[in-house]
Amino acid sequence: MQQKTIAFLFFMSFLLFSFAWERVEIDPNVSIAFPKKPEKKIIDGKEIWIAELDSTVNMFVIVTDFEKQGVDASMMAELLKKEKTYTDLKNGFVLGAGNAVALKDSICTFKGKPAYYIKMDMRGEKEDLNKSQLMNVFVGAKMYGLWFLEKNGTNHEAEKLKFWNSLVVK
Repeated sequence: MQQKTIAFLFFMSFLLFSFAWERVEIDPNVSIAFPKKPEKKIIDGKEIWIAELDSTVNMFVIVTDFEKQGVDASMMAELLKKEKTYTDLKNGFVLGAGNAVALKDSICTFKGKPAYYIKMDMRGEKEDLNKSQLMNVFVGAKMYGLWFLEKNGTNHEAEKLKFWNSLVVK
């Protein structure tokens, strides 16, 4: 009986651990959870955290600090009132992704913050991560890009929502 109890506790601990996501502090006031500890990189002066769920899904966060480009929080608030800002963002994302096509985009709020959502077809090879969904959340003069990429023919809506909804802004 004691062996079964120990085995059961071990199994339950394994299950709990295997489903626990890792919370990462992006900034002192911003954190998000990944399915496992992400790799942190700095590319073109932007901090990027990358994690793979499995071979069919990658998720990452890119932080763009517009103050480094001379745009403070009050200027950003004014820019976010203009449709042109979002058109420029969409064009930048599509151009930056090579031959991608924007399938859907919307100006919205997320967790009470101004946000911009865009879904793209990355138009890569069949085995590539071709479906891209990006939620950009604006906090002060920073944009937190929550990227979710998956292979065509897969559906990870629950994981995408878990990733995005794990965002905490203090």
